Amino acid sequence: MLDPDVRTLLDTVFAAPEPEVPDVAALRAAAERAPALLGGAPEEVADVRDALAGHGGGAPVRVRLYRASRGRKPLMVFAHGGGWVTGSLDSHDRLCRILARDLDAVVCAIDYRRAPEHRHPAALDDFDAAWHWCLERSLALGGDGAPPAVAGDSSGGHLAASLAQRLHARGEVLPPLQLLLYPALDAQAAGGSYGAYATGHNLTARMMRWYWRTYAPDTLPDDPGLSPLAAADLSGLPPAIIAVAAADVLRDDGLRYASRLAAHGVAVELLDCEGMIHGFARWTGAVPAARKHLARLCALARPLLHRRGEPALSGA
Repeated sequence: MLDPDVRTLLDTVFAAPEPEVPDVAALRAAAERAPALLGGAPEEVADVRDALAGHGGGAPVRVRLYRASRGRKPLMVFAHGGGWVTGSLDSHDRLCRILARDLDAVVCAIDYRRAPEHRHPAALDDFDAAWHWCLERSLALGGDGAPPAVAGDSSGGHLAASLAQRLHARGEVLPPLQLLLYPALDAQAAGGSYGAYATGHNLTARMMRWYWRTYAPDTLPDDPGLSPLAAADLSGLPPAIIAVAAADVLRDDGLRYASRLAAHGVAVELLDCEGMIHGFARWTGAVPAARKHLARLCALARPLLHRRGEPALSGA
């Protein structure tokens, strides 16, 4: 059963037929309009500021930092969703404010390069650079000196899971947590939920496959560097909290990843958000139940983020 407010959105805001050939400019414009239609008024936080994150000699990445309240807080680096094609700092501003408030954290949202202009792994490389920038400057950014957590929704959840795997493969320090909201984790774009929710639930199976092809046209879908679910060994990865929507083509991606992480000894919490469809985390103004699901998610994550010992870094 879908939440009544979700059903209303499907019958009104999301009722337009899907175009035969997706138009990137139109998709991006729609993503930017969504907050005004569905998000509601921005939640108050103590401080919001933009910055440039540079690391490793690449071009700086634009980021936006949200601080819930004064004092040192855990850091979390967040990647927005949008199929690696749409989405921006502005489209996910309200969601990042909610995360900063409910987690009592400093959230660093990243404005990564998008497809089709920039193909895989450009977005992941930008996330990588921003994460290391936050790691190196934690205290200067208001962090507590510990490594930043990683988070993201949809394609941003893919980037968060991918970065955790990349850091582990390199033998580097790891995030204390990966917070994944209805993540895209398998470029093969198959599984039961792709059939069960192929149409009629906002994100369609056809559209999700187009996003994968647009983002990574030159990479095999079973390459672990692209598909986190294709990794043979998931042991040693950071604890994960994974939220899945009840009716979503990506539902099985989240369910399978949670199951595989647990099988490899990784601590994982699965939050099954009943009545929801893909994208609900940005619709808290139109769907009150979505705000409640986010509150539950943050209640699970907050204790993991606030486990502090001595700062891992001694200076800015």
